[in-house]
Amino acid sequence: MKHHILLAATLALLSAGGVIAAPLDIPRNAKVISSDGATLGKVDRVLIANDNVTGVQLILGSKMVVIPGDTLSVEDGSVKTTLSRKDVRALH
Repeated sequence: MKHHILLAATLALLSAGGVIAAPLDIPRNAKVISSDGATLGKVDRVLIANDNVTGVQLILGSKMVVIPGDTLSVEDGSVKTTLSRKDVRALH
């Protein structure tokens, strides 16, 4: 039920052209998917500042990567980023 309320509030803000103020509900170990459909890994840590998600941390190959929060959305229990796999590999 909590997810439905958060989703409804997010959709209402998006349709009104507003900025999303509510934090994303990102569970640890959620699958992370790139914009080109590649599974990147699982969320190791959710980074939060001022009650907003600033990023998610995951292990990609042998390095720790932080994907910026403004590229993230939650769909069907997975975290999706607007970045491609190549873009994520280039993050430090």
